[in-house]
Amino acid sequence: MKFFGQVGPGLPPDAGITTQYVHCASGVTVALSGGPVWLDGAEVASPAEAVMTAYKARGAEMLASLSGRFALALWDQPANRMLVALDQMGIERLTYARLGDGLVFSSSAAAVAAVPGVDSTLRPQGLFDFLMLHMIPAPDTIYAGVSKLRPGTCAILENGRLRVERYWVPRFPETAHAPFAELRDGLLDALREAVVACRPDATTGTFLSGGLDSSTVAGMLARVSAQPPQTFSIGFGVDAFNEIEYARIASRHFGTKPHEYDVTPEDIVEAFMDIAAAYDEPFGNSSAVPTFLCARLAARHGIHHLLAGDGGDELFGGNERYARQRIFEAYGRLPGGLRQNVIEPLFGGVDPELGVLPLRKVRSYLDQARIPMPERLESWNYMYRIDLGSMLEPDFRAAVDPRAPLRAMAEVYGAAPSKRLLHRMLFYDWHYTLSDNDLRKVGSMCELAGVRVSYPMLDPRVINLSLRVPPGMMQQGLALRGFYKKAMRGFLPDAILAKTKHGFGLPFGVWLKTHAGLGELIYGLLTDFKSRRIVQPSFIDNLIKEHRAGHPGYYGYAIWDLAMLEAWLQVQSTRRSG
Repeated sequence: MKFFGQVGPGLPPDAGITTQYVHCASGVTVALSGGPVWLDGAEVASPAEAVMTAYKARGAEMLASLSGRFALALWDQPANRMLVALDQMGIERLTYARLGDGLVFSSSAAAVAAVPGVDSTLRPQGLFDFLMLHMIPAPDTIYAGVSKLRPGTCAILENGRLRVERYWVPRFPETAHAPFAELRDGLLDALREAVVACRPDATTGTFLSGGLDSSTVAGMLARVSAQPPQTFSIGFGVDAFNEIEYARIASRHFGTKPHEYDVTPEDIVEAFMDIAAAYDEPFGNSSAVPTFLCARLAARHGIHHLLAGDGGDELFGGNERYARQRIFEAYGRLPGGLRQNVIEPLFGGVDPELGVLPLRKVRSYLDQARIPMPERLESWNYMYRIDLGSMLEPDFRAAVDPRAPLRAMAEVYGAAPSKRLLHRMLFYDWHYTLSDNDLRKVGSMCELAGVRVSYPMLDPRVINLSLRVPPGMMQQGLALRGFYKKAMRGFLPDAILAKTKHGFGLPFGVWLKTHAGLGELIYGLLTDFKSRRIVQPSFIDNLIKEHRAGHPGYYGYAIWDLAMLEAWLQVQSTRRSG
């Protein structure tokens, strides 16, 4: 267990703390995991000691000067103050519970829930949030008595009062303050320094999907390494999901030593329960499978440390929804009278299922444009669109608030320190896409494979550089990653700069239709899930029928989530009984 402990009155200075760095002096104990860590813009060699010194000088305000990768716990006995904090991007993970006059904390929600006195009851609302969002976003967890920190926040217990505060707020630019050439050179320098800061050695390799970010990280590692670095790529044998050729282009361009693995349905069957067991809460991102297999491939080739490209899309505007939502927002800028008196009466009566195709598209556009952000981001979501009365068991439905996850989304979106649509979506994605989803997936799967992972794209120097790029330079019209692609000309291969965004999806829905062993596993889990009295059995039957007759990917992801939830519940039951 990477990070665990208790802080509070009546406890020894380092009560049960299992972590990388612990420092005690003058009644103050600092425990910290992660690294590297920067204080006042400079990397520190002894993180816990540096935090201690800064805390004594500035108190909790020192958090505003802290950056990098960390989960932090601090116990100030003279002031009777307990503090836990998480890094700006949520690379690490920190969960906690109030216990008596103190706090128990861990990188694992399950570890906190297992402490005697902590309420470990599974929350119906947490289960619903998972069904809606495929994970349980901070600050909530699946356990009634356990919370987790959002990125850039801290929790302070002082004088019997627990408060959660945001200690870091990004400063988004409105206009250009530096010429493109200066920003380009700064980005290249920051990326190189970020890779060097990961302290690569002969046992360090990289994920290489062939996308912009993994190719950049692989190229920078090749540039700073004495020997060609090893890169690891995944294929699927299904053209719509395959990007392996771009990984080969990047490998040849940078002279890396490539390794490839083609995922099969048998791999899913073999790894499914192990992946479910690796998470402390239900987690439904199916790309965990290729991530795990890629990390395992690296471990089998003697690699103990992988560099990942996560974060580039969320810093430099690379997700497709950043362009798509600009189109929807344009509708809101039309005069209200035109919208309400002309456009909506004209197209509102078009049947969204049976109308003429062009008219159906206009009706669909209007329906989505009228949904406020960020709720609109879920308008494609099968679980968002379904009638909950036909989906959920009545008792479970009565125990949850279907709007609660949407209000939490709106809270994060509204906390963005900018009125710009792009800035708000970036800030939102730092929470929901990075911290709660991608980083958790990659970190957990690397840990399962026995490999350490670093994220150069989330180095403070790269983050700070991204915050100097104005939105008009970052996103030009509907084009994605405009600044980044232009800055990488001459470094990345032209084919990678020109490729469309692909992602790291898994053809689960396709394989489920044809592979008997995969069907036996998944349908068996769904049959078991029917007895949980969470969703109605008829809903599962209809979902399976729609998947077999309709789009394999769209319905497949919903089936994956239900099967993964059942697998996780079975693992937890086995652990409790054992």
